[in-house]
Amino acid sequence: MSTQEPAAEDAALIAPETAAPGARGHSACELLARKLVDIVVLPATRLSSNERSLVADIMLQVLDKVDETLRFEISQRVARVPESPNALIRALLLDTPHVAQPVIRRIDPIPEAILIECARAGSAAHRALIARRIDLTASLADVLLEFAEPEVIKLLLRREEFQFSPTAIDYLVSRSAGDEEIQTLLLRRRELEPAHGFMMFWWADRDSRKRILTRFALDRTIIQDSVQELYGRVFRGEGADPLVKEILTMLDRRHRPRGINGEPVSMDVVIRTLGAARKYPAQEIIQAVGMIAGVSRELIARILRDPGAEPFAVMCKSLGMPRAEFFALVSREDADNPLTPAHAEDLLGVFDSMARDYARAVMRYWDWDGNPRIAHVTRLLGFDDAIV
Repeated sequence: MSTQEPAAEDAALIAPETAAPGARGHSACELLARKLVDIVVLPATRLSSNERSLVADIMLQVLDKVDETLRFEISQRVARVPESPNALIRALLLDTPHVAQPVIRRIDPIPEAILIECARAGSAAHRALIARRIDLTASLADVLLEFAEPEVIKLLLRREEFQFSPTAIDYLVSRSAGDEEIQTLLLRRRELEPAHGFMMFWWADRDSRKRILTRFALDRTIIQDSVQELYGRVFRGEGADPLVKEILTMLDRRHRPRGINGEPVSMDVVIRTLGAARKYPAQEIIQAVGMIAGVSRELIARILRDPGAEPFAVMCKSLGMPRAEFFALVSREDADNPLTPAHAEDLLGVFDSMARDYARAVMRYWDWDGNPRIAHVTRLLGFDDAIV
């Protein structure tokens, strides 16, 4: 049987490669990749979505056969095409950070599921690029935070176009304990609530503590008036619900200092007891101050040992201590940790800035073990048994 000679155009296809001068040095695979990307980026008027998907599927077989320089060029071109198939976008996102960069930075939306996959499977560099995307969402931010990378965390905190989820905020509060820059950035976030701020107070610097007390100032009057009729029923009746009792105690309008047997304690006794605590916070003194203040001894120990003494100012205000007596306490030179005159003046400013009921609310927050969010952050901090 005779063999027919191939047609001229077919012969050109099957003949050995004779590349054009501009294509010398390129492999057949590289040339194919260039041809395919030329098709992928055609406008929608020239190529249907099905045809574009077919070309993308072919490209998926070719991409890993060409070098990074060409893959980066392909990524740059694909990033400019809104109609780029998701399968091709995904492949480029999961490539090296250099190749993925043009696609991650593209203005057009990328399906969140693909970005989440890239965040989980990629490197820290991938996640840093994703953290800069305009269409960043709370769900995507949650995934980025899973890797606990400080630089990515700070990039996210600088973004104001989205809101963190409540779980993310709890996590960030726990991370702020060991990073001053995270503290500063987090205190600017609108998602932060009083429970978070009063926890951060313990590890914040002096200026941040003032900002926290100013930002989260609150008045419990409306709540107190609403539940006032419950006090007699709960505290004078039998079989009171312990949860309701705890909440009513937290909302108590005015704390009256009490002694060891529940007897009222005069302000003179309060001042002398707190003076003794400032001078030498022994265990028995800590116990006595706890009874007077109506909070746990663990919290009192933390207040008395705090080097900044701002918590001490909050406690004194919550007890209704006169201004002059408070200033005399923080100015005394025989204290366990004597303060400079400038520091004492600063604390007087903190004392003056607070209403008594607000100071009492802060004390209750600090001693509120039953609050689920406080308990969650405490677990994240890794010291479940400590008071925060």
